Amino acid sequence: MGAESSSTKVHHERKKYFSKEEYHRLLHHIRKLAKDGETVPVTMLEKHITRSFNPDMGKKFTHLLTRGRPVTSLPCTTIVDQLGPPLKGSLEERLYLTLTLAGGGQAGVLSDQIIKYTEVMLAAYVNSIANMAGSKHWKPSPPEVIQQISQALLHDLLFSGASPKEVWKKPPPKVRFSYDDFERWCLGHSIFTSLELEALKGCFPFSPLDYRGLLPEVQTTPKRFPTMLSAAQVMLLNSALPSTLQTDWRFLFSTAVHGWSFSIFMKQIVGKGPSVIVIEDQSGNKFGGFASTSWEVRPQFQGTAECFLFTLVPQTGIFRTTGYNGNYMYLNYLEKNTMPNGLGMGGREELFGFWLDYDFGKGTVAPTCTTFRSPPLSPHQELEIQGIEVWAVGPEEEDSDEEGTRQRSALDKNPDAQALLDMIGKTRVSEGLREAEESD
Repeated sequence: MGAESSSTKVHHERKKYFSKEEYHRLLHHIRKLAKDGETVPVTMLEKHITRSFNPDMGKKFTHLLTRGRPVTSLPCTTIVDQLGPPLKGSLEERLYLTLTLAGGGQAGVLSDQIIKYTEVMLAAYVNSIANMAGSKHWKPSPPEVIQQISQALLHDLLFSGASPKEVWKKPPPKVRFSYDDFERWCLGHSIFTSLELEALKGCFPFSPLDYRGLLPEVQTTPKRFPTMLSAAQVMLLNSALPSTLQTDWRFLFSTAVHGWSFSIFMKQIVGKGPSVIVIEDQSGNKFGGFASTSWEVRPQFQGTAECFLFTLVPQTGIFRTTGYNGNYMYLNYLEKNTMPNGLGMGGREELFGFWLDYDFGKGTVAPTCTTFRSPPLSPHQELEIQGIEVWAVGPEEEDSDEEGTRQRSALDKNPDAQALLDMIGKTRVSEGLREAEESD
Protein backbone atom coordinates (compact mmCIF):
# COMPACT_ATOMS: atom_id res chain seq x y z
CA MET A 1 0.00 0.00 0.00
CA GLY A 2 2.84 2.32 0.92
CA ALA A 3 4.70 1.52 -2.32
CA GLU A 4 1.58 2.27 -4.36
CA SER A 5 1.15 5.61 -2.57
CA SER A 6 4.78 6.49 -3.23
CA SER A 7 4.46 5.59 -6.92
CA THR A 8 1.35 7.75 -7.23
CA LYS A 9 3.17 10.68 -5.65
CA VAL A 10 6.13 10.34 -8.05
CA HIS A 11 3.78 10.19 -11.02
CA HIS A 12 2.08 13.34 -9.75
CA GLU A 13 5.42 15.14 -9.54
CA ARG A 14 6.31 14.08 -13.09
CA LYS A 15 3.03 15.38 -14.46
CA LYS A 16 3.55 18.63 -12.63
CA TYR A 17 6.60 19.54 -14.66
CA PHE A 18 6.86 17.45 -17.83
CA SER A 19 4.35 16.29 -20.36
CA LYS A 20 4.36 12.54 -21.04
CA GLU A 21 6.35 13.07 -24.24
CA GLU A 22 8.87 15.35 -22.54
CA TYR A 23 9.31 12.93 -19.65
CA HIS A 24 10.04 9.95 -21.88
CA ARG A 25 12.34 11.96 -24.15
CA LEU A 26 14.43 13.10 -21.18
CA LEU A 27 14.39 9.66 -19.56
CA HIS A 28 15.63 8.12 -22.81
CA HIS A 29 18.49 10.62 -22.88
CA ILE A 30 19.45 9.98 -19.25
CA ARG A 31 19.40 6.21 -19.76
CA LYS A 32 22.16 6.59 -22.34
CA LEU A 33 24.42 7.59 -19.44
CA ALA A 34 23.48 4.52 -17.39
CA LYS A 35 25.65 1.42 -17.56
CA ASP A 36 22.81 -0.89 -16.60
CA GLY A 37 20.00 1.19 -18.06
CA GLU A 38 18.54 2.05 -14.65
CA THR A 39 21.13 3.99 -12.62
CA VAL A 40 23.73 6.59 -13.60
CA PRO A 41 27.10 6.81 -11.81
CA VAL A 42 27.49 10.26 -10.26
CA THR A 43 30.89 10.60 -11.92
CA MET A 44 29.31 9.97 -15.33
CA LEU A 45 26.58 12.52 -14.63
CA GLU A 46 29.16 15.12 -13.65
CA LYS A 47 31.21 14.47 -16.81
CA HIS A 48 28.08 14.85 -18.94
CA ILE A 49 27.23 18.25 -17.41
CA THR A 50 30.87 19.37 -17.63
CA ARG A 51 30.94 18.69 -21.39
CA SER A 52 28.03 21.09 -21.89
CA PHE A 53 29.24 23.77 -19.48
CA ASN A 54 32.49 23.58 -17.46
CA PRO A 55 33.95 21.59 -14.52
CA ASP A 56 32.69 24.04 -11.89
CA MET A 57 29.16 23.84 -13.27
CA GLY A 58 29.44 20.06 -13.43
CA LYS A 59 30.24 19.86 -9.71
CA LYS A 60 27.54 22.32 -8.62
CA PHE A 61 24.79 20.85 -10.78
CA THR A 62 25.61 17.29 -9.69
CA HIS A 63 25.55 18.43 -6.05
CA LEU A 64 22.02 19.77 -6.63
CA LEU A 65 20.84 16.55 -8.26
CA THR A 66 22.22 14.40 -5.43
CA ARG A 67 20.94 16.93 -2.87
CA GLY A 68 24.39 16.86 -1.33
CA ARG A 69 24.18 13.19 -0.35
CA PRO A 70 27.35 11.04 -0.66
CA VAL A 71 25.89 8.64 -3.22
CA THR A 72 27.74 6.92 -6.04
CA SER A 73 24.81 6.62 -8.45
CA LEU A 74 21.27 7.86 -9.03
CA PRO A 75 18.26 6.11 -10.59
CA CYS A 76 17.42 7.50 -14.02
CA THR A 77 13.86 8.32 -12.94
CA THR A 78 15.17 10.21 -9.90
CA ILE A 79 17.39 12.38 -12.09
CA VAL A 80 14.46 13.20 -14.36
CA ASP A 81 12.28 14.10 -11.37
CA GLN A 82 15.05 16.29 -9.93
CA LEU A 83 15.33 18.13 -13.25
CA GLY A 84 11.65 19.10 -13.25
CA PRO A 85 11.88 22.29 -11.15
CA PRO A 86 14.96 23.82 -12.87
CA LEU A 87 13.76 23.01 -16.37
CA LYS A 88 9.99 23.43 -16.17
CA GLY A 89 9.31 24.95 -12.77
CA SER A 90 8.13 28.39 -11.70
CA LEU A 91 10.41 31.44 -11.88
CA GLU A 92 11.09 31.05 -8.17
CA GLU A 93 12.16 27.43 -8.63
CA ARG A 94 14.36 28.29 -11.58
CA LEU A 95 15.95 31.25 -9.80
CA TYR A 96 17.05 28.92 -7.03
CA LEU A 97 18.97 26.93 -9.63
CA THR A 98 20.40 30.07 -11.24
CA LEU A 99 21.70 31.59 -8.03
CA THR A 100 23.06 28.28 -6.75
CA LEU A 101 24.92 27.45 -9.96
CA ALA A 102 26.24 31.01 -10.17
CA GLY A 103 27.73 30.62 -6.69
CA GLY A 104 25.17 32.65 -4.76
CA GLY A 105 22.01 31.65 -2.93
CA GLN A 106 19.01 33.03 -1.08
CA ALA A 107 21.19 35.90 0.16
CA GLY A 108 21.78 37.01 -3.41
CA VAL A 109 24.61 36.85 -5.90
CA LEU A 110 27.74 38.88 -6.68
CA SER A 111 28.00 40.76 -9.98
CA ASP A 112 31.14 38.84 -10.97
CA GLN A 113 29.33 35.57 -10.33
CA ILE A 114 26.30 36.37 -12.47
CA ILE A 115 28.50 37.70 -15.30
CA LYS A 116 30.50 34.48 -15.35
CA TYR A 117 27.34 32.38 -15.17
CA THR A 118 25.84 34.24 -18.14
CA GLU A 119 29.04 33.72 -20.13
CA VAL A 120 28.89 29.98 -19.43
CA MET A 121 25.21 29.76 -20.44
CA LEU A 122 25.74 31.79 -23.63
CA ALA A 123 28.78 29.73 -24.67
CA ALA A 124 26.87 26.50 -24.02
CA TYR A 125 23.90 27.71 -26.07
CA VAL A 126 25.89 28.78 -29.16
CA ASN A 127 27.84 25.52 -29.02
CA SER A 128 24.65 23.44 -28.80
CA ILE A 129 23.17 25.03 -31.94
CA ALA A 130 26.44 25.36 -33.90
CA ASN A 131 25.69 22.44 -36.23
CA MET A 132 22.05 23.25 -36.84
CA ALA A 133 21.24 24.20 -40.43
CA GLY A 134 19.62 27.49 -39.45
CA SER A 135 22.57 28.71 -37.38
CA LYS A 136 25.41 27.75 -39.71
CA HIS A 137 25.14 31.12 -41.45
CA TRP A 138 26.78 32.89 -38.53
CA LYS A 139 30.42 33.10 -37.49
CA PRO A 140 31.65 31.29 -34.35
CA SER A 141 31.42 33.28 -31.10
CA PRO A 142 34.93 33.52 -29.57
CA PRO A 143 35.39 34.08 -25.80
CA GLU A 144 35.79 37.86 -26.13
CA VAL A 145 32.47 38.11 -28.01
CA ILE A 146 30.77 35.90 -25.42
CA GLN A 147 32.05 38.24 -22.70
CA GLN A 148 30.91 41.40 -24.54
CA ILE A 149 27.44 40.07 -25.31
CA SER A 150 26.96 38.73 -21.76
CA GLN A 151 27.71 42.10 -20.21
CA ALA A 152 25.39 43.82 -22.69
CA LEU A 153 22.57 41.41 -21.77
CA LEU A 154 23.14 42.22 -18.09
CA HIS A 155 23.46 45.98 -18.55
CA ASP A 156 20.22 46.96 -16.83
CA LEU A 157 21.12 44.79 -13.84
CA LEU A 158 24.75 45.91 -13.57
CA PHE A 159 24.07 49.61 -14.25
CA SER A 160 20.50 50.07 -13.05
CA GLY A 161 19.03 53.38 -14.23
CA ALA A 162 22.03 54.38 -16.38
CA SER A 163 22.10 54.43 -20.18
CA PRO A 164 24.86 52.55 -22.01
CA LYS A 165 26.41 55.88 -23.00
CA GLU A 166 26.67 57.04 -19.38
CA VAL A 167 28.73 54.00 -18.38
CA TRP A 168 30.59 53.55 -21.66
CA LYS A 169 34.00 51.91 -21.15
CA LYS A 170 33.42 51.61 -17.40
CA PRO A 171 34.04 48.16 -15.88
CA PRO A 172 31.08 46.38 -14.28
CA PRO A 173 30.61 47.36 -10.63
CA LYS A 174 31.53 44.81 -7.98
CA VAL A 175 28.28 44.62 -6.00
CA ARG A 176 25.92 42.06 -4.52
CA PHE A 177 22.39 41.76 -5.85
CA SER A 178 19.75 40.57 -3.43
CA TYR A 179 17.42 37.75 -4.37
CA ASP A 180 14.58 40.28 -4.79
CA ASP A 181 16.71 42.58 -6.97
CA PHE A 182 17.65 39.71 -9.25
CA GLU A 183 14.08 38.41 -9.42
CA ARG A 184 12.74 41.85 -10.40
CA TRP A 185 15.35 42.15 -13.14
CA CYS A 186 14.56 38.67 -14.51
CA LEU A 187 10.86 39.50 -14.70
CA GLY A 188 11.65 42.33 -17.14
CA HIS A 189 14.35 40.54 -19.13
CA SER A 190 12.98 37.31 -20.50
CA ILE A 191 15.94 36.87 -22.85
CA PHE A 192 18.10 35.88 -19.86
CA THR A 193 15.74 33.16 -18.65
CA SER A 194 15.15 32.01 -22.24
CA LEU A 195 18.89 31.77 -22.84
CA GLU A 196 19.37 29.80 -19.64
CA LEU A 197 16.58 27.36 -20.53
CA GLU A 198 17.88 26.80 -24.08
CA ALA A 199 21.39 26.16 -22.72
CA LEU A 200 20.05 23.64 -20.20
CA LYS A 201 18.05 21.92 -22.95
CA GLY A 202 21.32 21.39 -24.79
CA CYS A 203 22.46 19.27 -21.84
CA PHE A 204 19.10 17.75 -20.86
CA PRO A 205 16.91 17.74 -24.00
CA PHE A 206 13.37 17.28 -22.74
CA SER A 207 12.16 18.83 -26.01
CA PRO A 208 13.85 19.26 -29.41
CA LEU A 209 16.47 21.98 -29.65
CA ASP A 210 15.32 24.87 -31.82
CA TYR A 211 17.64 27.78 -32.54
CA ARG A 212 14.58 29.89 -33.44
CA GLY A 213 13.87 30.36 -29.75
CA LEU A 214 16.51 33.10 -29.68
CA LEU A 215 17.72 33.46 -33.25
CA PRO A 216 15.76 34.47 -36.35
CA GLU A 217 14.96 32.25 -39.30
CA VAL A 218 17.47 33.17 -42.01
CA GLN A 219 16.21 33.65 -45.57
CA THR A 220 17.89 34.09 -48.96
CA THR A 221 21.60 33.92 -48.19
CA PRO A 222 24.14 33.38 -50.97
CA LYS A 223 26.39 30.32 -50.95
CA ARG A 224 29.68 30.70 -49.06
CA PHE A 225 28.54 33.98 -47.58
CA PRO A 226 31.26 35.45 -45.29
CA THR A 227 29.02 37.15 -42.74
CA MET A 228 30.43 39.69 -40.30
CA LEU A 229 28.16 38.53 -37.45
CA SER A 230 28.41 35.75 -34.88
CA ALA A 231 25.40 33.87 -33.50
CA ALA A 232 25.78 35.60 -30.12
CA GLN A 233 25.80 39.04 -31.77
CA VAL A 234 22.73 38.21 -33.85
CA MET A 235 20.94 37.01 -30.70
CA LEU A 236 21.58 40.37 -28.98
CA LEU A 237 20.56 42.49 -31.97
CA ASN A 238 17.47 40.41 -32.62
CA SER A 239 16.36 40.72 -28.99
CA ALA A 240 16.58 44.53 -29.28
CA LEU A 241 14.22 44.64 -32.28
CA PRO A 242 10.45 45.13 -31.95
CA SER A 243 8.99 41.69 -31.19
CA THR A 244 7.11 41.58 -34.51
CA LEU A 245 10.42 41.74 -36.41
CA GLN A 246 12.33 39.04 -34.53
CA THR A 247 11.18 36.00 -36.52
CA ASP A 248 12.99 36.43 -39.85
CA TRP A 249 16.17 37.96 -41.27
CA ARG A 250 16.68 38.25 -45.05
CA PHE A 251 20.06 38.98 -46.57
CA LEU A 252 20.10 42.18 -48.66
CA PHE A 253 23.66 43.38 -49.19
CA SER A 254 27.31 42.72 -48.41
CA THR A 255 30.40 44.36 -49.83
CA ALA A 256 31.93 40.86 -49.80
CA VAL A 257 29.21 39.73 -52.22
CA HIS A 258 28.11 42.84 -54.14
CA GLY A 259 31.31 44.90 -54.17
CA TRP A 260 31.84 48.61 -53.56
CA SER A 261 29.14 50.44 -55.49
CA PHE A 262 26.82 52.91 -53.78
CA SER A 263 24.22 52.58 -56.55
CA ILE A 264 24.12 48.79 -56.11
CA PHE A 265 23.99 49.30 -52.34
CA MET A 266 20.91 51.53 -52.75
CA LYS A 267 19.27 49.15 -55.20
CA GLN A 268 19.61 46.31 -52.68
CA ILE A 269 18.20 48.13 -49.64
CA VAL A 270 15.62 50.66 -50.87
CA GLY A 271 12.01 49.64 -50.27
CA LYS A 272 12.89 46.36 -48.54
CA GLY A 273 11.35 47.00 -45.12
CA PRO A 274 13.04 47.49 -41.73
CA SER A 275 16.71 46.54 -41.75
CA VAL A 276 19.94 46.19 -39.77
CA ILE A 277 23.16 47.71 -41.14
CA VAL A 278 26.53 46.46 -39.84
CA ILE A 279 29.79 48.33 -40.57
CA GLU A 280 33.41 47.35 -39.97
CA ASP A 281 36.06 50.10 -39.91
CA GLN A 282 39.80 50.15 -40.54
CA SER A 283 40.59 48.85 -37.03
CA GLY A 284 38.04 46.04 -36.98
CA ASN A 285 35.49 47.94 -34.90
CA LYS A 286 31.95 46.83 -35.72
CA PHE A 287 28.87 49.01 -35.29
CA GLY A 288 25.72 50.03 -37.11
CA GLY A 289 22.05 50.76 -36.78
CA PHE A 290 18.52 49.44 -36.99
CA ALA A 291 16.30 51.24 -39.53
CA SER A 292 12.67 50.86 -38.45
CA THR A 293 11.17 51.58 -41.88
CA SER A 294 12.13 50.96 -45.50
CA TRP A 295 14.98 53.07 -46.81
CA GLU A 296 13.77 55.61 -49.38
CA VAL A 297 15.82 58.05 -51.46
CA ARG A 298 14.89 61.55 -50.35
CA PRO A 299 16.68 64.64 -49.01
CA GLN A 300 14.81 64.55 -45.69
CA PHE A 301 15.11 62.44 -42.57
CA GLN A 302 12.83 59.42 -42.25
CA GLY A 303 12.17 56.55 -39.84
CA THR A 304 10.64 56.31 -36.39
CA ALA A 305 11.70 56.37 -32.74
CA GLU A 306 12.08 52.57 -32.81
CA CYS A 307 15.40 53.04 -34.63
CA PHE A 308 18.59 52.50 -32.64
CA LEU A 309 22.35 52.50 -33.07
CA PHE A 310 24.66 49.80 -31.73
CA THR A 311 28.26 48.77 -31.29
CA LEU A 312 29.50 45.18 -31.33
CA VAL A 313 33.31 45.29 -31.24
CA PRO A 314 35.34 46.06 -29.17
CA GLN A 315 32.46 46.93 -26.83
CA THR A 316 28.81 46.04 -27.17
CA GLY A 317 25.85 48.34 -26.57
CA ILE A 318 22.38 49.28 -27.84
CA PHE A 319 21.66 53.02 -28.04
CA ARG A 320 18.03 54.09 -28.13
CA THR A 321 16.54 57.40 -29.22
CA THR A 322 16.64 60.50 -27.01
CA GLY A 323 13.42 62.15 -28.23
CA TYR A 324 15.40 65.32 -28.93
CA ASN A 325 14.76 65.20 -32.69
CA GLY A 326 13.47 62.91 -35.40
CA ASN A 327 16.68 62.62 -37.42
CA TYR A 328 16.63 58.84 -37.47
CA MET A 329 17.42 57.82 -41.06
CA TYR A 330 18.73 59.66 -44.12
CA LEU A 331 19.43 58.42 -47.66
CA ASN A 332 20.07 60.70 -50.62
CA TYR A 333 21.79 60.41 -53.99
CA LEU A 334 21.24 63.27 -56.44
CA GLU A 335 23.99 64.60 -58.69
CA LYS A 336 22.77 68.21 -58.59
CA ASN A 337 21.85 68.75 -54.98
CA THR A 338 22.95 70.92 -52.10
CA MET A 339 22.10 68.18 -49.60
CA PRO A 340 24.75 65.53 -48.79
CA ASN A 341 24.74 62.34 -50.84
CA GLY A 342 25.00 59.15 -48.84
CA LEU A 343 23.37 57.24 -45.99
CA GLY A 344 23.34 58.32 -42.36
CA MET A 345 21.61 57.69 -39.07
CA GLY A 346 21.14 60.18 -36.24
CA GLY A 347 22.54 63.65 -35.60
CA ARG A 348 22.54 66.14 -38.45
CA GLU A 349 24.39 67.10 -41.60
CA GLU A 350 28.16 66.64 -41.13
CA LEU A 351 27.53 65.22 -37.63
CA PHE A 352 25.62 62.01 -38.28
CA GLY A 353 25.79 59.23 -35.69
CA PHE A 354 27.33 57.35 -38.59
CA TRP A 355 27.62 58.38 -42.22
CA LEU A 356 28.32 56.28 -45.33
CA ASP A 357 29.39 58.54 -48.16
CA TYR A 358 28.26 58.02 -51.76
CA ASP A 359 32.01 57.77 -52.46
CA PHE A 360 31.57 54.25 -51.18
CA GLY A 361 34.14 53.07 -48.68
CA LYS A 362 34.40 56.40 -46.91
CA GLY A 363 32.37 57.64 -43.96
CA THR A 364 32.35 59.40 -40.61
CA VAL A 365 31.10 59.03 -37.05
CA ALA A 366 30.19 61.93 -34.79
CA PRO A 367 31.80 62.46 -31.36
CA THR A 368 28.27 62.75 -29.96
CA CYS A 369 24.77 62.25 -31.32
CA THR A 370 21.68 64.19 -30.26
CA THR A 371 19.26 61.67 -31.80
CA PHE A 372 20.55 58.56 -30.03
CA ARG A 373 22.10 58.10 -26.60
CA SER A 374 25.34 56.93 -28.15
CA PRO A 375 29.06 57.52 -27.68
CA PRO A 376 31.32 57.69 -30.76
CA LEU A 377 30.64 54.42 -32.54
CA SER A 378 34.26 54.21 -33.65
CA PRO A 379 37.50 55.80 -32.35
CA HIS A 380 38.06 56.98 -35.96
CA GLN A 381 35.99 60.01 -36.86
CA GLU A 382 37.05 59.55 -40.51
CA LEU A 383 36.23 56.00 -41.55
CA GLU A 384 38.00 53.72 -44.00
CA ILE A 385 35.28 51.11 -44.24
CA GLN A 386 36.36 47.49 -44.58
CA GLY A 387 32.91 45.94 -44.88
CA ILE A 388 29.17 46.61 -44.86
CA GLU A 389 26.36 44.10 -44.40
CA VAL A 390 22.60 44.69 -44.47
CA TRP A 391 19.74 42.41 -43.38
CA ALA A 392 16.01 43.02 -43.77
CA VAL A 393 14.24 42.00 -40.58
CA GLY A 394 10.73 40.74 -39.93
CA PRO A 395 8.32 38.83 -42.17
CA GLU A 396 8.57 39.79 -45.82
CA GLU A 397 5.63 41.89 -46.94
CA GLU A 398 3.36 39.97 -49.29
CA ASP A 399 3.33 41.87 -52.54
CA SER A 400 2.67 40.73 -56.06
CA ASP A 401 5.56 41.69 -58.32
CA GLU A 402 3.24 41.69 -61.33
CA GLU A 403 0.78 44.03 -59.63
CA GLY A 404 3.56 46.26 -58.35
CA THR A 405 5.11 46.56 -61.83
CA ARG A 406 1.76 47.29 -63.43
CA GLN A 407 0.98 50.14 -61.05
CA ARG A 408 4.36 51.86 -60.99
CA SER A 409 4.73 55.27 -62.65
CA ALA A 410 7.86 56.67 -64.32
CA LEU A 411 8.78 58.44 -61.08
CA ASP A 412 8.55 55.19 -59.16
CA LYS A 413 11.18 53.77 -61.49
CA ASN A 414 13.47 56.79 -61.02
CA PRO A 415 14.11 57.40 -57.30
CA ASP A 416 16.52 60.27 -58.09
CA ALA A 417 13.81 62.23 -59.88
CA GLN A 418 11.29 61.41 -57.17
CA ALA A 419 13.66 62.66 -54.47
CA LEU A 420 14.34 65.87 -56.41
CA LEU A 421 10.61 66.68 -56.49
CA ASP A 422 10.43 66.00 -52.74
CA MET A 423 13.31 68.41 -52.13
CA ILE A 424 11.85 71.33 -54.11
CA GLY A 425 8.38 70.75 -52.71
CA LYS A 426 6.62 69.88 -55.97
CA THR A 427 3.69 67.49 -56.02
CA ARG A 428 3.80 64.43 -58.18
CA VAL A 429 1.05 64.73 -60.81
CA SER A 430 1.32 61.04 -61.56
CA GLU A 431 0.85 60.08 -57.91
CA GLY A 432 -2.84 59.37 -58.43
CA LEU A 433 -2.61 58.42 -62.09
CA ARG A 434 -1.66 54.78 -62.40
CA GLU A 435 -2.00 52.56 -65.40
CA ALA A 436 -5.35 50.82 -65.38
CA GLU A 437 -5.28 47.17 -64.47
CA GLU A 438 -5.79 44.82 -67.37
CA SER A 439 -9.09 43.01 -67.27
CA ASP A 440 -9.14 39.25 -67.43
